[in-house]
Amino acid sequence: MSIHFEKLDHIYSPNTVFEFKALEDVSLDIDLGKITAIIGATGSGKTTLVQHLNGLLLPSKGFLTVNDFTIKADEKPKKIKDLRKQVGLVFQFAEYQLFEETLIKDVAFGPKNFGVSEQEAEEIAIRALVTVGLDPKDFNKSPLELSGGQKRRVAIAGILAMAPSILVLDEPTAGLDPQGAKSMMELFTMLNKEKGITVLIVTHNMEHVLEYCDEVVVLESGKVIMHTDKKEFFKNDQYMEKASIDPPVIIAFKKMCQKQGVSFDSDVLTIDKLVSEVVKKRGKR
Repeated sequence: MSIHFEKLDHIYSPNTVFEFKALEDVSLDIDLGKITAIIGATGSGKTTLVQHLNGLLLPSKGFLTVNDFTIKADEKPKKIKDLRKQVGLVFQFAEYQLFEETLIKDVAFGPKNFGVSEQEAEEIAIRALVTVGLDPKDFNKSPLELSGGQKRRVAIAGILAMAPSILVLDEPTAGLDPQGAKSMMELFTMLNKEKGITVLIVTHNMEHVLEYCDEVVVLESGKVIMHTDKKEFFKNDQYMEKASIDPPVIIAFKKMCQKQGVSFDSDVLTIDKLVSEVVKKRGKR
């Protein structure tokens, strides 16, 4: 199974002076079970694309399928509530959406809205809060008492409480310090590898794409110009130049070395491998 887009367009404010085509003729298959990065310059259509996955936006043309759900243009989607339970969408700065008195109440809100008893909803909330790495002594605190990174984890726990099979994250590390961002990305990796959740990440951070993602989808002016695995993407820095994206440090360093006549294999994508290659090259002198 996969996430499938078929000749999908999305037009904002159609038939008005503000009409804008944000997506055009998007045909794309995203495999389940992986971590996929959605990248591109600002305004390329990344957020618009992922907001179709749970029916928050509907196609202006074409269709998409997610698991057993099909969403078509000009057709009211069926069982949209069930789709939104399977596809959890975490907005940028999701912590601003916290509103309940305590962490448990906030995370339990979603399950209760789907008819789960209050006691069961609280048990689900506790498990979700533990999963995202929050301290049980904080569960009855107000979200206002937490740091920005902790609040974001609460927001993610609120999505996980719905037991989604697909987790969609829009710039999930925006505004976090380097350690907080690293911890957040490690959380998503754990959810993918240990819980089997498919993860889609809209991001500008190529370091995160290189270290944590499996596949890369590149958008430009509302069109998908590339969908490939991570290694293939980073083999040629022209891909990043075309998408107006700065390469990760290790890729920039390899390019600099190449200009000085020192080349490395294309699969050298980690610091450990790079150090090993440098040692080998020095040993051959």
